[in-house]
Amino acid sequence: MKLYIYNSEIGRFEIRQSDHRKYDLWINEEMLGPYESAERAAEDVANFETDYVAWDKFKNELENVPSDLSKWTEIKEESPE
Repeated sequence: MKLYIYNSEIGRFEIRQSDHRKYDLWINEEMLGPYESAERAAEDVANFETDYVAWDKFKNELENVPSDLSKWTEIKEESPE
């Protein structure tokens, strides 16, 4: 399973792979929603469209929020056998 991390000004966003083709977007242990791809979740963070008011209110104020997963920290977790 994969995990992507972005440490923002208000907390730690995580995109967690929930199964083979699904991902969940989290902030500080609060799940914000499911996604079909990790890339789409990262785009919502970058576009301030997460439905997390404390983050989304920064639209047009914060710059350099990565929409590309290559700028998120990737952690590959081993799946239990």
